[in-house]
Amino acid sequence: MKGSDPETQEPADRMEGGLPLCYLEALLRPARSRGHDTDGLLKRCGLLPLPLADASHPVNLLQFGRTMRALQRMLRDEMLALNSRPLPPGTLALVVRQMLQCQTLGDALRLGCSLYRLAMDDFAIRLRLDDGDAVLQVVDIRPGHEHRTTAHLVLTYGAIGLMSWMVQRHIPLRAVVLPGVLPGCANAPPLFDEPASLGGPGQIRFDASWLSARVVVDMKTFSSFALYWPARRLPPNSGVRAMVVRVRRCLRQWEICGLPTLPELADSMGLSAKLLHRRLQDEGQSYRAIVDTMRCEEAIRLLGDPHLTVTEIGYRLGFSEPSAFHRAFKRGTGQTPMAYRHLLAKVTGR
Repeated sequence: MKGSDPETQEPADRMEGGLPLCYLEALLRPARSRGHDTDGLLKRCGLLPLPLADASHPVNLLQFGRTMRALQRMLRDEMLALNSRPLPPGTLALVVRQMLQCQTLGDALRLGCSLYRLAMDDFAIRLRLDDGDAVLQVVDIRPGHEHRTTAHLVLTYGAIGLMSWMVQRHIPLRAVVLPGVLPGCANAPPLFDEPASLGGPGQIRFDASWLSARVVVDMKTFSSFALYWPARRLPPNSGVRAMVVRVRRCLRQWEICGLPTLPELADSMGLSAKLLHRRLQDEGQSYRAIVDTMRCEEAIRLLGDPHLTVTEIGYRLGFSEPSAFHRAFKRGTGQTPMAYRHLLAKVTGR
């Protein structure tokens, strides 16, 4: 886009027109090889009849993301049948919630790699430093995987999308390595900024200075990001909401069980309550939503402590009744505190 910051923009010529059909076909192949009705899935998602013989036929990004989510629901597996053990639906959101507790991208990536290492049997993602580069690499735990290249592509490309969303900046790559070319995609436009080198473990390299970039999003924007993931790095019209970030930073100085009212916070920030309310509205947010999100984030952190009961966690967050905590947590996450704790234990092995 003319006059815009190149670091915050997507490679528009590739992303706005959609992705070639061959990439979608490659992601469907593992499920198809296990006998799942992928043609029926494509019909339900409005992608059949299409010229399936034309590997370059564009699939718009929203349709691509919708098909991926439908496939995950059909398989009950967020790894699309690429891992021996299915990843239960909700795993990505759970891991992302944990990562967003971190202050910097580097800390978030290290935590995310650790959590996914516990959840996946066939692959691991590792972060290392190499002469000024940060290297995010896919490691084969069980060599000889039938769909190895597809798995490496999903993990590396998905990681780039997640990183860019967390810092709300387009992160330029210095190098990309993939095990090979996806079947049917030899002549397709590249997915990455840099041409991929072939014949090695999947990895992406980027300037290590990005590891100190601050994580600036919260789970309120995750649903918008997930509409396009892993097909897009940033959702349309994304951008850092300056006042929301400032309010969250100020609220961290208060005890979570005694957060101030909007007028009290506005006074501490040197603003009128009316101005603060209007500024938040301009950024598509409300003070109540910010407080609810911060309480939910703290609840998720505390649910990771097996020594605390759900009732105790509710009291620590300032809820006078356990039922009020249950309702607020389910409103924010779609799950009860106990169901979330069970899922967390399953993913982390605790």
